[in-house]
Amino acid sequence: MKKYRKHCLKMVVAGVLAWSSVGLTAAAESVTFQDVTSAYWGYDTIRWGVEQRLVSGFPDRTFKPDQYVKESEFLAMLLRYYANHGNALTLQPAGTYWADVYYRQAEAYHWPVSRAQSARPIKRGSVAKLIAASQGFRYDTNNAIQYLYNQGLVKGRGETASLTGFAKESYLTRTEAVQFIKNLADKSIVQAKPAPDQPSTPLIPPSEKLYPFTQNGKWGYMDAAGRVLVDPQFSNARPFRDGLGAVYFNGKWGFVGANGELAIPLQFDDVKDFSEGLAAARVGYKYGYINKQGKWAINPVYPLGSAYEYDRGVDFQEGLAVITQGNKYAFITKSGKVVSAAYDEVMPFQEGLAAVRVGNLWGYIDQNGKVVVKPQFDIANDFHEGLAAVARNGRYGYIGKNGAYVIKPQFSVEGLNYNYSGKPRLFDFHEGLARVMISGKYGYIDKTGKTVISPTFDTRNQTGDYATDFSDGLAMVRIGYRFGYIDKTGKMVIPAQFDEAESFSEGLARVRVKGKDGFIDKTGTWVISPQFSHARSFQDGLALVTPDGSNDQIYIDKKGNYVMKQVAGTDLIQ
Repeated sequence: MKKYRKHCLKMVVAGVLAWSSVGLTAAAESVTFQDVTSAYWGYDTIRWGVEQRLVSGFPDRTFKPDQYVKESEFLAMLLRYYANHGNALTLQPAGTYWADVYYRQAEAYHWPVSRAQSARPIKRGSVAKLIAASQGFRYDTNNAIQYLYNQGLVKGRGETASLTGFAKESYLTRTEAVQFIKNLADKSIVQAKPAPDQPSTPLIPPSEKLYPFTQNGKWGYMDAAGRVLVDPQFSNARPFRDGLGAVYFNGKWGFVGANGELAIPLQFDDVKDFSEGLAAARVGYKYGYINKQGKWAINPVYPLGSAYEYDRGVDFQEGLAVITQGNKYAFITKSGKVVSAAYDEVMPFQEGLAAVRVGNLWGYIDQNGKVVVKPQFDIANDFHEGLAAVARNGRYGYIGKNGAYVIKPQFSVEGLNYNYSGKPRLFDFHEGLARVMISGKYGYIDKTGKTVISPTFDTRNQTGDYATDFSDGLAMVRIGYRFGYIDKTGKMVIPAQFDEAESFSEGLARVRVKGKDGFIDKTGTWVISPQFSHARSFQDGLALVTPDGSNDQIYIDKKGNYVMKQVAGTDLIQ
């Protein structure tokens, strides 16, 4: 028994981390905390907190070091620390609730607390914001954490000095609460300050977008520098679009902002990505449109249909979006005003015009809903680079925006793949050239209709060869079950040698050999050797890859270096 007591902490008991209308009660007697030994990491911290009359134990002579702390309790501890060491604060009892005096002072200082949260456990990220505010800074969570690191006020859990190592979504424990206060004392920070009304200059360079990644089956986000701003915690997370990223957890969708905060709470049954400032959101069996504050810009009154279910124009594009009206489709403005007639089928606006179908024939309308090209085509594509592919009676060509043919209908639709409407898929112009199929072979024409790359790639042979649109000056082709690349003269600049391939993006192309993905440059030279079980194309200088033998998806730069800092992997939604 003596040996046990030797390793136990002798302290003063005064109640239960006991905030009351008169503050901490006086010390009653010297006892041992039966659940805190000298081997515990917070032994000295707890002793300091008791000596400073900031914390106490429980009547059963335990401290319960891992019990969560409420917002009101930490706020009271912080203000009492400042009152005892620096500020001439008047913390006299006021009101019927014991914490009223602390909330009044915090509100006067514009600190980020809420009486509505007073009885709930406080998260470590909220503690960071509160401490930063107490020193005259108004930061979002990640910048507040960075402030604590910069000031030497925190090391992070597990000695991991990173945003994710801080475990911002984890609840604060009793020992951690004392440690945060002790860190202030150790740095001689004793003066409480009001927080400004406006956000302080960020310490972390602001990002326009974040990048989703997975770890242990959970999704989080990092910035372009590899800083994890949103710890892995969601069941699904989509790429940023229009400044926000859609996230899913426990049956509901919301949005994360570029600062790593949940910008729109998880509350919708389904959402589309933001486009032009609005996002389609579903509640029950109706959908409407929300703005970036999560407020309804257009109330959820639209029934679900193929436009929503299959993303056929439901996003705003060039100021207009597609809605379902019975078995037909129309366009609305961002105010919800219907600006077109109802059509049997429509396509989103592209380059100022939208293809619409009346009966079996397609035409085009402008953004005022006026018919500018009367319905006359069996198939009609969007406009690309000023031209639209249209077909009639089994042959297709290209028209300008006045509806006149620029390239006469001379190409057969026979042998083409089919689109979602069950019609042959016509080819659009990309980088000044369009694919055409002549006698079962792919070639390319320019905008005058001149053949610039003779039909060479035979879809009818045993291997089903084909060609793709140009991207970054090269087009991917398949010859004999292998993939390579041609330039705009038709020259095979990278021989067909890969098992799989994608179009070039930002100067590099993902290719696959022997079951592994890597990246080549436009000379066909390996820039990043084949080593990933899966990889996606580069965007904004980063590519999402799955390392061989792993299910996690993380980012690499164009030199093949992993850019994401190590992630703790803690499950953070509680």
